[in-house]
Amino acid sequence: MDANTEVEDLKRAFILSLRKKFPRESSSTIAIATVNLIRKIIFRENPKTMHDLQASLAKHCRRLHAAERSEMIIINIGLMISKLARDEVLQKKGGGEPEPLYSLWRDDDETSEKLKTTDMKKIRKDLQASIKELSTEIESARECIASQSTELLFNNDVVMVHSLATSKTMHAFLTHANKSGRKHRVIDIVDEEDQLETAPDFVTPIQLYEVASKMPETSKVVLVAAAYFPDGSCLVPAGGHQIALLAKRHCVPVYVLAPFYKLCPFFMTDPDALHTFRSNPLPFELSATSAGLVDSLHPAFDCLQSDLVTLFVSNTSCIIPSHVNRLKEDYYHSQDIADY
Repeated sequence: MDANTEVEDLKRAFILSLRKKFPRESSSTIAIATVNLIRKIIFRENPKTMHDLQASLAKHCRRLHAAERSEMIIINIGLMISKLARDEVLQKKGGGEPEPLYSLWRDDDETSEKLKTTDMKKIRKDLQASIKELSTEIESARECIASQSTELLFNNDVVMVHSLATSKTMHAFLTHANKSGRKHRVIDIVDEEDQLETAPDFVTPIQLYEVASKMPETSKVVLVAAAYFPDGSCLVPAGGHQIALLAKRHCVPVYVLAPFYKLCPFFMTDPDALHTFRSNPLPFELSATSAGLVDSLHPAFDCLQSDLVTLFVSNTSCIIPSHVNRLKEDYYHSQDIADY
């Protein structure tokens, strides 16, 4: 079996694994699977130069993302690995400090030519080690975010959360604060009535229509991001926009848990294009009689503008929305973003 056939089989198996999982795997699991897939592709294709590597990453990430439009993590991981390769080349060549991300100029022609013609044999081992470190950082992101709970949640706080049942990061965040001795009350907004009985012991479950009556007694709101963008906006589970608007009305701070691998390097001019929809909640008979006559939309995400978010809680620190654009420089290279 040749390398191209093996790569196609790996990509096909990756897409099938995403589509067969219901409910969806956690974002960290998908991110680690993407890292491992790209590592295997690099090993099998064995690109000769840096230019070949970047072209291969762009091609495969575009095709994978086209198959799963809602998984922006695939694009993020591909661009992160491209930056790791650039950093290894510059380190071998003794390059200076990288240009700031907000620079309007691309790399000069001489630097670009050196990067494109660099022999991959010299950096292959170091690149594999860097990719392994990236995978380790993704695995530890949840613990790092959870450890910051003691700096944000205090005694006697009334904390309102959303999507606790589906977010492992949110559960770890609240569990760490609880184990640290914080005496606070947690209000969990559930999507289905079945979750009212299966909620953890340390939370008080309510439904979305009760948020307005509970917000006056709430001191903090904690949401989890499905993706966040350079302008400070983010996608949160459906219902989050209503919660954030009520929090702003009552001057309640809104914290959004946002691991670094969910940071999308592109400004989304139309975030609605990323919205996915859940299954139709209407009864079968009603759906059958109204088919083709009405559109029953059941969105999975809401878009939060930057003015509705107080802090993004990343794995390294807490970031205000206006500084998210600066955070891109740590994980992405401006040339890769411009060329993508």
